[in-house]
Amino acid sequence: MSEVSDALIGSYQEPEPIKRPGQLLATDVKVTGQPLDPTHIGRIIKPRELVDVIELTPLNRSETILYNQLLAHAWNNIRTNPVHKVLKASLRGSHESNDRLHEAFDKLMGAWVKVRARDPQTGAMATFRVHLLGTNKEEEKDDGYFYYTFPPDLLAVISQSKAWATIKSHIMYALRSKYSIRLYEMIERRIGLVKQHEEFTIDEFRGLLGVPNSKLERFADFNKYCLKPAMEEVNHLSDFTVSIAAIKNGRAVQKLLVHWFRKSAEELRKAHDEREKSRIGRSERWRGAATIHVIGAE
Repeated sequence: MSEVSDALIGSYQEPEPIKRPGQLLATDVKVTGQPLDPTHIGRIIKPRELVDVIELTPLNRSETILYNQLLAHAWNNIRTNPVHKVLKASLRGSHESNDRLHEAFDKLMGAWVKVRARDPQTGAMATFRVHLLGTNKEEEKDDGYFYYTFPPDLLAVISQSKAWATIKSHIMYALRSKYSIRLYEMIERRIGLVKQHEEFTIDEFRGLLGVPNSKLERFADFNKYCLKPAMEEVNHLSDFTVSIAAIKNGRAVQKLLVHWFRKSAEELRKAHDEREKSRIGRSERWRGAATIHVIGAE
């Protein structure tokens, strides 16, 4: 293993700030590196309320990444700056034009989500239905800026968040499925907890992964086209391993039991090497790697 590879793996172990209950907020933790550039390493801070969100307007992979980019770019000043600006060229990724951005901006502007959070005014838990993006302005020239805001109600929820995911941008860009990115974010938000497992209903997990209501309605299809591919990507490309068990009641799957485990140093090296390889051939290398275990009898 090269010294460069070892150094990169070492950087994955960046210590998190000490979480002091009632003191440290998600907005106190800073975005670092160059998270808008797929060729560099960066750290994105995403509050729990935006990780465990239910999309009423489902987003695709590129829209999910774009929103994370906008959040990351604004994050370090999100409580103090009402308007943020970013060069459109820095959001394109590998695309040479802004065509993808125009459509994605429109989609984000119209996207509704359900956010479960504590009401800043009453202190009671509540479900908020809010837009992801507020008023914005796009300069028409190709090398122009995009000016954007976040809705006040969403900012109020974000500003009081005490839990977050530390998203490693180079892993996010490596994941080729929106479902993989959502699963990765979910586990990054939970990886530091004492409890290393959680139980979800099928509807809850579908919602957290952003599966549209009319898509993959049968569990067999949900498993084949969403769960297994997402697990394969996350397990081979991220810093942890996820296992999922389907809990049956009779013939029907009622719940999913999700476990997560940190990888060893050797496993981290393998994940790094896999990210460095071409995507061509991955399906062959990973064939049959993800299995959903079944608990319960008919």
